[in-house]
Amino acid sequence: MNQFETDWLDLREPADRRARNGVIAARLASRFKDADGLTVVDLGCGTGSTARAIAGLLPGPQRWRLVDHDEGHLARARTALAGLTDRDGRAIALETCRADLSAGVPTALLDGCGLIATSAFFDLVSRGFLERLAATAAARGIPLYAALTVDGRLACEPPDPLDRAVFDAFNAHMGRDKGFGPACGPRAPDTALHVLRQRGFRVEAGRSDWSVGADEPEFAIRLLDGWTAAAAETGLVDPAELARWSRRRHAEIAAGTARFEVGHLDILALPD
Repeated sequence: MNQFETDWLDLREPADRRARNGVIAARLASRFKDADGLTVVDLGCGTGSTARAIAGLLPGPQRWRLVDHDEGHLARARTALAGLTDRDGRAIALETCRADLSAGVPTALLDGCGLIATSAFFDLVSRGFLERLAATAAARGIPLYAALTVDGRLACEPPDPLDRAVFDAFNAHMGRDKGFGPACGPRAPDTALHVLRQRGFRVEAGRSDWSVGADEPEFAIRLLDGWTAAAAETGLVDPAELARWSRRRHAEIAAGTARFEVGHLDILALPD
């Protein structure tokens, strides 16, 4: 397990929980209000943040099939989700599946599935991946809930003349191959909405933006350093200017004056 990645997942989870769109979550709960139990397949589950966020909204008996390429993440998820309950107070059942999703979702993983859920995943995959997933879900009549999909909106306070160049470079980096082919990156919400509607889903979406201030300095620094490293890798920003921008932003975090905004969208797709 990559410790840097795991630390990042832990750091971002409180912001994710705050940001999740309450209207979309309520629509999801309403969709299953009369269901007698549910099996949820969580794609790219990480350490289980999606289950922690929504299991309590959904009916029991409830089973989660957690899917990730990293066995370390799955082990953490099994431990972290122990004792998690559904909305009726019953313990959820857990199944973990280590799988390489780069070629698509193996159809066997969706056997008995009543909901496909994922978080911070659609911006990493290709359009082809989304098209294949939408086609499979439509054929089986499975709803999808995809939260915290990056949409390219970035902002910092106080503003800086170099912000736009850095943000453009970061968004360009987001479109690089993350193991699934050219990533949708900031185009992911529009792409997902389009392909899901093409497959006949009724789709709702709502903003789930991060707002990160200097009261979360470790998270703010990790976010800033991630932007800087990604922008540097593209070569689209002068290295000396980028370094000065980063130093200015670090100083603002230390002074307690910085705030960073990251745009996301939550998506709920329901079959007719």
